[in-house]
This record gives sequence, C-alpha cells and structure tokens, in this order.
Amino acid sequence: MTKFTTADQIAARIPDGAVVAIPGNASILVVDHLLQAIERRFLKEGHPRGLTAYLPCTASLGPGTGLDRLAHEGCLKRIIAGSYPIYQGSPIVELVASGKVEAYNLPMGILYALLRETAAGRDGVLTEVGLGTFVDPRQGGGRLNAATTEELVELVQFQGRERLFYRAIPIDVALLKATSADANGNLSMEQEPQTLGARAMAMAARASGGMVFAQVTRESGPAGLHARSVVVPSNLVDQVVLAPEAPQSGASLHDPSITGETRVPLDVERMPVGPERIILMRAAQHIRPGWFVNVGVGIGIDLARLLHQAKSQGAIMLSTEHGAMNGLPMHQPTFGAHKNPEVIIDPTDMFDMYDGGLLDATFLGMAEADELGNINVSRFGGRLMGCGGFIDITSRTKNLFFCGLLAAAGANVSVEEGRLRIHREGRIKKLVKRAQQITLNGPAALKKGQSVTLITERGLFRLTERGWILHEVAPGVDPARDIAPMMEFELQVARDLREYEAPVLTEAGSDAWLREKIGVEAVQG
Repeated sequence: MTKFTTADQIAARIPDGAVVAIPGNASILVVDHLLQAIERRFLKEGHPRGLTAYLPCTASLGPGTGLDRLAHEGCLKRIIAGSYPIYQGSPIVELVASGKVEAYNLPMGILYALLRETAAGRDGVLTEVGLGTFVDPRQGGGRLNAATTEELVELVQFQGRERLFYRAIPIDVALLKATSADANGNLSMEQEPQTLGARAMAMAARASGGMVFAQVTRESGPAGLHARSVVVPSNLVDQVVLAPEAPQSGASLHDPSITGETRVPLDVERMPVGPERIILMRAAQHIRPGWFVNVGVGIGIDLARLLHQAKSQGAIMLSTEHGAMNGLPMHQPTFGAHKNPEVIIDPTDMFDMYDGGLLDATFLGMAEADELGNINVSRFGGRLMGCGGFIDITSRTKNLFFCGLLAAAGANVSVEEGRLRIHREGRIKKLVKRAQQITLNGPAALKKGQSVTLITERGLFRLTERGWILHEVAPGVDPARDIAPMMEFELQVARDLREYEAPVLTEAGSDAWLREKIGVEAVQG
C-alpha cells in the first residue's frame, strides 16, 4: 500500500490544538509545500486552529513563506522556537509583539535535545545551559510577551548545584523535508545540506502517539534506497507528498557542492582592507592548530574566508551548529551550509559536542555588550531575533570571541596608510550600560573559567572581574576620542595598551604573517 498522497490530504489530518514540529534553518529544509496546504485549509475552513509550532530554528524561503503561512489569527496558539524570522515586517513577529500568540524563545540545542528526550520517553533535559540568561526563570524563562504565562523551564538544585530543567514536550505532528522516499516510506536526504534533527522529530512524534508527514523531491526507483542512506525509516512515516519543484534552499534549486555530492574549486574573493577584515585578522591571531572552532552568523562566519586566503584553513576543524564541518561556510539565506563540507552530521550530535565542552573557541557576533560583561544578540532595538544556538555554544566553550563594529547604524570607517580613520560615527552604541536581554551572562562565564574577548575594529577588550578592559587599539585610534564617547559606561584602559600589529590593517605580507601567528605552514585546497 503506497504512502504517497497529496499535501491537501495531509493538511486535512492535522487536528486542532496539535503540537507541530517544523524543521528548517533559515531557508534550508523548509516544508513550504505542506505549510501552504495547511494555510489553504485554514483560510477555507478555519481549521486546524490553536496549533503550537515547535521549531528548533526559524524556517522561511522569504516573506510570506514557511512559518509565516500560519500567521493567521486563530491558527496558532503558541510558538516555541530557537529563533524568529530576521526580516522586517514578519507577520509571525508581529503576532508575538501584539500578544496574539503565546511565544517562547529557547536555545536551539535544547530544543533538539528535548526531541530526543521525548522520543525516549524521558521527562526532559537537566542542564546548566541557559543559567543566568533570559531563559532562566529568574529572568523570564524564555517567555516573550505577557500572553505567555506557562513555565516551560524550572530552576532546580541537583547535587548541590543550580541547574535548569526543560520539560519534554509531546509532539502530535512532525513535518519533514527529504530528497527521496521509496515505496515503503523510507526517507533519504542526499540532496539536502543538513538533516536538522529529522529522525529525532519523527521519533518524538511517534513516541507521543502522533503522526509524521514528509515532503520529498522524488520517489526512488524499484531498487529502493541504499540502507545506509536512509535517515528516517518507514515505520516512523505515515504519509509522503511529492514536491519536485521545491527548492533546496532560498538560494538554489539544487547546489551539490553544499551537500557533499561533489566538490568545486573554491575561488575565495579576498576581503578588502576595512573594518570587518580588521576584526577578523585580529581574531584569527588567537587560533591554534588542532582547535575545534564554531563560527556564527555575522562577521564571524568570514573567518573561514580569511583562513582560506592565508592558506591556513587546514589548521582547525571549523563548524557551524547545524552540522557541517570545514569547507567554506555560507552566508544567509543558506547559513549553516558549507561549500565542500568535509563532514555533515546531525545538529543533535553537534550540540552534544558543544554541550560536552569540546569546542576550543567560538567566534560570534554581538548586538550589545554591557558594563557587567553580558552579551545580547537575541532581542534589541525593537527586533526579535532569538538566541538560536548562541546560548548552547557559549555555555562551555573555553574561549569566547565576540566580533563586531563598535557602533552601528551609519558609521563610516576606513583604513588609510595603515591607520584607522573614522569619518562618521554610528547612531547606535553597542557598549551599553545594561543589555536589553542577556544571551550570555559574562560574570557567570568568568566564574566557569571561560576566556571572554570582545574584538572591534577600534580595539580589543578582555572581560575581567572589574569589567571590560581595553588592551589593544588600532593604529590611528585615540581611546578618549574614538572609543570612550561611544560607550555608555566608563572606559578602562590597560596599563600596557598596545596597537594592533601592522598586517591587521594592511594587505602586503598579511597571509604569511597570519600563518606565522597561528603556527602553520601554507596548505593547498
């Protein structure tokens, strides 16, 4: 008996009040064909209504797609998500802001872990991840508006230590996207750049007595699928719908270089000398051979580009939290995918490595850093971004590097003859008295023995028990003139203040200099 059906027939089976697990990472693995059918049914019949959307990450091919398709008043009761749409005017974010839907923002790695705990019939996740941040019940428990009252996170004492307990959440419906399905309903993902917890989602739904539906690009031939290529076995899958025109991501119908199917020459364009390159050149000096490194969305992602330019990319194992390692990480809308990945694993496994403290360093962005050393990347300036994997990544990583411009919104900074010139200041200060939301608790990180460094185009700060201390400045920068006025708290300067070394701000000889700093020989590839 075939499991293939239509999207409308699948939409008709989703009951009111269901908890629906939805995959996706930006524009990757978006089940837009299925979500469009659910929207179509709701607009016609008013059902299904009162749904809870469970998303470890955001899912959208652009405005009006992905989760936005459920942004009709009454369709959604609650959203539990690791991140939210990043574009302005998202109807989902507007529902949250207006209090017309309950909304939580929880760490992405925790949301993946909860799927596995639900699948195994366990009660939830007991962890230190999130302590002292906005997901701690003492700081709101991840609740995003006044309409959201139920506590999903509990502060507990375990063996004499504080921990957070995240309660397992039963899944009524799991929606999956895959490349191929055979006649039995086995699913493979050979043309997808990530797997995004697909098996855990299906297992969680099945263990909860729920249903699993998949959107696939093609049906396999009579020979079926290679056993080792199956990501989700057929006993976990109820029905499958063909969607051959569905894109691989918002950037491509199918790019085999980001799935491991093929490798392409990496023609990496050199970064021009400017503020972003200054930040990354100074950050790259900290890398040591053999390190396991994470890079985040924003400036940090181009660290890989800089290493390729310097022919030192083989010095480290570079990863993004969605499962890819090495190669060249991509920007939005395919962040998390890598050109020529060396390895692709499931994010459930990647977050286990991160939570286990295996990361040597992470290079992340920052929207705000406050006087106490707290970092905010999740909610600021009226924008709801969500924490994504940030809280998981920073929980036990030994060396935390936050990379960003000192001022936002209109700053005009250039490099002239090896010196930094500030032509116009930004309108928004990023070093603030108090962060609007705490995504990293700086004092708690210091107590755990983590090293916390903030790198801007104008200077490098280290976090101490006294707060941020300025240790280095770019040539041409006067701390009193160019840094202190852009801070909402007092500037503290180290006695041995130094300048960034010349190659940080120049092109000539910078590749060999960076290799020497890292301690590697030039490599090809």
